[in-house]
Amino acid sequence: MKKTILFVTIFLMATYAFGQDEGNVVIKERFERDKSIYLSLGPAFTLGKNLGDYSTGFNVELGYLKRVNRVFSIGPSLSYLSFAYDASKTQKNYYDQPDDVAIELSFSGGNVSLLSLGANIKLNFVPVSDNTKFSVYGVATPFVAMATKSEMTGNAILYQDGGNGIYTKKAGSVDFSKDNVPGFKKDTNVTGGIAIGLGFEVHPAQKISFFGQLGFSYTLPVNYIATSSFVTNSLQYEDANGKIYYDEATSLDQETFPIVKKGFSAANLKIGIAYNF
Repeated sequence: MKKTILFVTIFLMATYAFGQDEGNVVIKERFERDKSIYLSLGPAFTLGKNLGDYSTGFNVELGYLKRVNRVFSIGPSLSYLSFAYDASKTQKNYYDQPDDVAIELSFSGGNVSLLSLGANIKLNFVPVSDNTKFSVYGVATPFVAMATKSEMTGNAILYQDGGNGIYTKKAGSVDFSKDNVPGFKKDTNVTGGIAIGLGFEVHPAQKISFFGQLGFSYTLPVNYIATSSFVTNSLQYEDANGKIYYDEATSLDQETFPIVKKGFSAANLKIGIAYNF
C-alpha cells in the first residue's frame, strides 16, 4: 500500500507539472537563473513498529536541479543517511527455561547507512519567476542505494536465581563475533526506494536561496538490528522484582537473531542552501 501511494503521488505531480509546461524558449526569457546546486542536512528518524534498535540518525544531500518551467524542475542528487545502533532500544533480557538461567545481551556495531543516487522530480506549488520571494514545493525522488550494516560484536551475561526469585547471581558470560554469528558480519547490498518531501524556499530565483524540507523515505529490504521483531510472540517470564524475560527458545535461538531484512522507513527534517545560476 505504501509503495502504491508513493508512486501515484509521483505520477500526479509529473502530470500536473507537464500540464504547466511553457517551453524552453519561455524559460530562457523569464529566468535569469534556471539551474541550481544545493546542499541540505538534518536529523532523521525511523518510522514504524519494531523498525530497528536505532534512534535519531543523520541525513545529508547534494544535488543539481534544472528548471523546465515555472513549476517543474528535475535533476540528480546524491544523499547519505545513517543510523547508529542504540543499545537502549534493544530487548536485552532472556530466559533459558531448561537450565533456569537468565541471559542479558549487549551489542556493539550494527550501524546502518544508505548511500543513494536519486532523480529529483520537483513541483513548485507557487510558480517561480525572477522576483519570487518564496515558494512552497513538493518533491519525489526515486533512488538506488548502497545499504551497509557495520560489523557487530556481542556479549551475553548469565545469571542464576539468588535464592529469592531474582536473577542476580552471575554465572559467567559469553562473547560473540562474526566468527560464530553469521549475522554479525558487515553486510552490504544494493537496494532502491523512493523519497517524498514537502518544503518551502526563500528567494528561490536569487543567486543564493534557502529552503527547509520535511521528508519521508521508504527503502526496499535491507539488513538491520531489530530485537523487538523477535519477541513479539515470545513467551515471557517475570522474576520476583517484576523484571520481564523473553523465552530464549522462541527469540534469540532463531537463526537470524537479531538481524532482520525488511523495508526501512524514515522521516527527515532538512535545511539547505542553494546556489542558483
